[in-house]
Amino acid sequence: MPAMKNKTASKERVLMVHNFYQIGGGEHTVFENEKKLLRENGHYLVEYTRDNAELNESKIKKILLPFTAVFSFKTYREIKRIIRKEKIDIVHCHNTFPLISPSVYYAAWSCGVPAVQTIHNFRFLCPNGVFFSNGRICEDCLHKGLHCGIKKGCYRESRIQTIVVANMLAVHRLLGTYKKLRYIFLTDFNRKKFHKLLGSKIKHEFIKPNFEYITTPDVNKTNDGSFVFIGRLDKNKGIDFLMDNWDLQKELYIFGNGELEEYVRSQCEKNEKLHYMGFQPQEKIWEYLSKAAAMLFPTDLYEGFPMTIIEAFALGTPVICSDIGNGADIIKKEDAGTVFKPRNKESLMYAIKEAENNYKKFSANAKKAYDLHYTPDSNYEKLKSIYKAVKK
Repeated sequence: MPAMKNKTASKERVLMVHNFYQIGGGEHTVFENEKKLLRENGHYLVEYTRDNAELNESKIKKILLPFTAVFSFKTYREIKRIIRKEKIDIVHCHNTFPLISPSVYYAAWSCGVPAVQTIHNFRFLCPNGVFFSNGRICEDCLHKGLHCGIKKGCYRESRIQTIVVANMLAVHRLLGTYKKLRYIFLTDFNRKKFHKLLGSKIKHEFIKPNFEYITTPDVNKTNDGSFVFIGRLDKNKGIDFLMDNWDLQKELYIFGNGELEEYVRSQCEKNEKLHYMGFQPQEKIWEYLSKAAAMLFPTDLYEGFPMTIIEAFALGTPVICSDIGNGADIIKKEDAGTVFKPRNKESLMYAIKEAENNYKKFSANAKKAYDLHYTPDSNYEKLKSIYKAVKK
């Protein structure tokens, strides 16, 4: 018992920081997964979270947001108090916008503790965080300046709200905040985008993908010939493209909800091969995903590191992805599916046929990729080495 106690005591004491959005997503899942991972491996972990729902409860918070998004004295005081009280070794941040703010980094540095930021999106480079505007990929703010986003009102289609984000970014670029941070990028694609802001010789940058807790049955995998879409029912996720162009005599099961839900329902009523499943528990989704010929990922976005792709890999299900950004890079790297030109029906049909013809190879490669790179065990080894490096 004493030996176990010493082993646990030698591991980093981590403060995990996250600002929840009003609508959950992949970042929330990653935050919860990493908390569980660290605790399972004997780390002492403290959480510091805030929720954007707070803005609906207080008019004062909304009025002060243009200032507190830049620097929250509430966050600064609370983080310093936690670090000192809990003897924290590392502050690991996920999302800090808008309530937590970059003040969390300064609180850590003032206590002599390194701050590590996992990059889930492109918020430091683009006010809306996704490099997407007016129905297309847009990197104007990266190459021409933040005024481009303000002019277009990219954040929530509001110039005023975009000014709040752009002001926060501009102030902390001027202060050099972002160049002092340690970064965990989910992919090399993301890391290269940040070189415009940070330079190509960042001292402390690491690449660690997301992972997922998923237990797969040790049986021969079946393929019932169906296809699955999992995600938000928003236009930039490509669901409208699928609905408009699905004339195959193959079953397509659609999991998720969002602004296009009624449209998806109406299309499903017209086409007996389309099945709207709505929001379902993970186990139910995995049941359908495990039997599918492929998962469809027709996004218009670069994305961060889609959790649904990891889930498909874990179940040995190939992925058919639009040839753009991180999704396509992952599929090509692992040779675990096919890609198609975004919003091109002919290209999609060819990709589906190719995936069907090479199902066994893609399925085996997907499962192999998960086992090698996306399990909790493999991820912890990466995270452990990152923590060791940033403490030097």
